[in-house]
Amino acid sequence: MYFSRVRIRPAIFKSSQLGRVLEGNVYGIHRLLWDLFPDEKQRTFLYREEIAREQLGALPAVRGEPIYYLVSKTKPIETDDSLFNVDSKDYQPQLKTGQRFTFELRANPVVTRLGKKHDVVMDAQQQLLQLLVKELNLETELPAKQEKSAYKRLLLEKGGEAFSQRLTEILEINPLYAERLQQGGLLSDHLEWALKACVDRTLEHWFIKQGERLGFKPVADDNNLSKLQNSAYQWHSLSAKGGKGDKAGFSSVDFTGELQITDMEKFKEALFVGIGRSKAFGCGLLLVRRCG
Repeated sequence: MYFSRVRIRPAIFKSSQLGRVLEGNVYGIHRLLWDLFPDEKQRTFLYREEIAREQLGALPAVRGEPIYYLVSKTKPIETDDSLFNVDSKDYQPQLKTGQRFTFELRANPVVTRLGKKHDVVMDAQQQLLQLLVKELNLETELPAKQEKSAYKRLLLEKGGEAFSQRLTEILEINPLYAERLQQGGLLSDHLEWALKACVDRTLEHWFIKQGERLGFKPVADDNNLSKLQNSAYQWHSLSAKGGKGDKAGFSSVDFTGELQITDMEKFKEALFVGIGRSKAFGCGLLLVRRCG
C-alpha cells in the first residue's frame, strides 16, 4: 500500500480557473485523481481533500488550493504533463491490539429504514421531531407538507410548557448541553440544542457500530465521556454525474477523537479499504496518529 500527498501544481493553479471549476465538484475531483492510476479498471484508492494552507502552513507557494491525501494499492503515476505533484511513500503501519491513536475521518453515515438508505443526521432530527409531536398529541395539527420546518414551527407555537419541560429533560442528561441549559436561551435555542444532542448521540452510535465491525473502539476521557467529536456536516451534489437530477448526492461528516485497536487485522482493513459509503468521492479514509 502507498500513502500519498497530492497537490495541484502551483503554476497551474495560479494561472488558471481550475480552483473555481473544482470547488464543490466531487465527481470531477474523483475523475481527476483516478487519472493517477491509468492501469486501474476499478478504484482501489481512498482520498481526503483538505486546504493546502491549513496543512502546510504559510509558505510562499501555498495558497487556498486543495490538497489530497491518498491511500492506494498501487503507486500513483505522476507524468511530466501531470496536473498534480505527487509525494508517495510505502504505507505498512505497524499495528497491535490495544494500541491507541488519534484519528480523523470524513464519512458518509447512513441508516437503513424499510430497505432505503437515509442520511443519519437528517434522519435523527426527523425522528426526534416526530417523537416530540406524537408525545404532545399534536399530530392532527401538522400541515399536509410535513417538512422539518413545519414540525419545528408547530412545536414552538403549540407545544407549551410540556414541550419546554421535555426539552429540558433531553438536555439535562447530556453534560455538554446541560451546561448550556444553565445559561438560559430561548425555547428555539433549546430545540436546536436538543436536535444537535440527538445527532451527536446517533453519530456516536454509528461510529461505535463501525468500530465493532472493523476492530476498534472510541476512547473515553478520565470522566468516562466520549472524546469523539463531529463537525462540518455538508451536502455534496452529484448532479454533474448526470441522469439523477438535482437531488443526487451524499452528505459527509468529519469525525475526530481517539480510538483503540480491538482487532488488528480488521483495523488494517479499515485503514486500507475505508469506512462507510461514498468512498469514491472523498469519504472513508481513516487518518491515524499514535498517541503521545
